[in-house]
Amino acid sequence: MAAAPFSAYIDTATRYASVATLADDPAGLTCSVTVGTRWAATGKASRLLGYPSFEAAAASVKDGRNEALLVAGAYPEIRTFFFDPELRAVEAFVGPLPDMVFAASPQDADLDRFDVVHYHPATRKLFESRVSDRTTESFHATSNSAACKAALAHGDRAAAITNATCAEHYGLKVIEVLSEGTPMSFVVFERRK
Repeated sequence: MAAAPFSAYIDTATRYASVATLADDPAGLTCSVTVGTRWAATGKASRLLGYPSFEAAAASVKDGRNEALLVAGAYPEIRTFFFDPELRAVEAFVGPLPDMVFAASPQDADLDRFDVVHYHPATRKLFESRVSDRTTESFHATSNSAACKAALAHGDRAAAITNATCAEHYGLKVIEVLSEGTPMSFVVFERRK
């Protein structure tokens, strides 16, 4: 069983005692945490817990550790939760994401071209709109946090497409805002009774 690396208490008078989502970083830097925290504060959840993957978060709902699962609509594998016989979708809503940015370490931020760009598959269109140079390698990351960490670990001439919250937390310099506060759908799943 994967432990939740992120946990935040939101409110006490709520629909759910606990909701699981994606937060592979103890700081809770994912778009799912940002939007989920605002959603929870409207009387939806007392506690938001983040897991290294949506699948790990789903497992925590299926085994009864959490009451609900919150998944971003852009998650490429969201369909698996709709057709999981142990889960059922009960709510959907739209919430604005943090700005999505193209960022790099401060020493590389003034470069004209990057050898490598790390990004989450959900942001592929942002990658394609920003990087026209076919020699730039791209690597999929499991989250925006992972994209930042990978860009920093790579070293010279590496950048990330990530959310502004992650870029700031990891000390990356924002080169360009690629998508400002884009609204995204989120789906809430419960364990089938």
